[in-house]
Amino acid sequence: MDVKTSTFATGPLPLIVEPRDVSDPSTAAVIDWIEENSKWLDGKLLVHGGVLLRGFQIYETAEFQQVAQSLIPELKPYVEGQSPRTRVLDKVYTSTEYPAQFSITLHNELSYAMQPPRRILFYCHTPSPIGGETPISDFRKVCEKMPADLRLKFETRGVKYVKNMHANAQGLGKSWMDHFETSDRQVVEGYLNDNQIDYEWTADGTLRTISIRPGIFQHPETKETHWFNQANLWHVSNFEKRRRDQLLRLCGEENLPTHAYYGDGTIITDEELDEVRQVMWDNAIAFRWERGDVLVLDNYLVAHGRNPYEGPRKILVAMG
Repeated sequence: MDVKTSTFATGPLPLIVEPRDVSDPSTAAVIDWIEENSKWLDGKLLVHGGVLLRGFQIYETAEFQQVAQSLIPELKPYVEGQSPRTRVLDKVYTSTEYPAQFSITLHNELSYAMQPPRRILFYCHTPSPIGGETPISDFRKVCEKMPADLRLKFETRGVKYVKNMHANAQGLGKSWMDHFETSDRQVVEGYLNDNQIDYEWTADGTLRTISIRPGIFQHPETKETHWFNQANLWHVSNFEKRRRDQLLRLCGEENLPTHAYYGDGTIITDEELDEVRQVMWDNAIAFRWERGDVLVLDNYLVAHGRNPYEGPRKILVAMG
């Protein structure tokens, strides 16, 4: 199968890869091409940060799973993930299930984990008729554009992530069972110990975890320095004021579902995080989804978010 490449007018992210022959290529042919050109794809991901496979007519979820496994032989479960998702197939999930009228701020998937996924894939099963784009941002550029004093704070202090996970059928955020995809406390504690996460069980069965991770990261292959944390997403200031005030009134800061501090425990101010978000969005691009698109991102280099939307929308995710 022969392909052609291009980019959007917005810049080199993502590299668009399309079949030259517009006839319907089989899933098997797409997978064969991926496997034969894996080194080429690896190289393009390091340069561009993302590759958009378009026009291959991957229309079914099972087909996406096969393509995902050719791009990521060992797909990871969404363990420790804070976003509400539904497992669709083995290690294939819905994208974040968040009310359609809200945007989702830019972030690298599981950047608060000890071993974040190296790649994340997005598959467009049903594009929304209005909005619903998945903005992406090269965090190498974000790191360069971040004010020097703010960048230094995140680089030298890191980020402290605090999470409270309830044990009830209903509660604020996800339960600890949903976070870790198990109801076995020993399994959860083993994971927490292995991943250098401090924890405690409260009297009502809530699991509170505390982890300290880098704020800025060096890519293991390119050795480039880039922004890599989710302080902007975990911090209560990520919510609009009414929701934020409600959470603080109900929980108090200590018991918020998620919150973030500098790694030394000092506060990150709302103004600092507003500035972080602004730099991220200033360096983001968005494109219209087409049915069958598969977006492959180097999760270390490129962050993603979501624009508000109207109408039906089905974007699926796999990572590893």
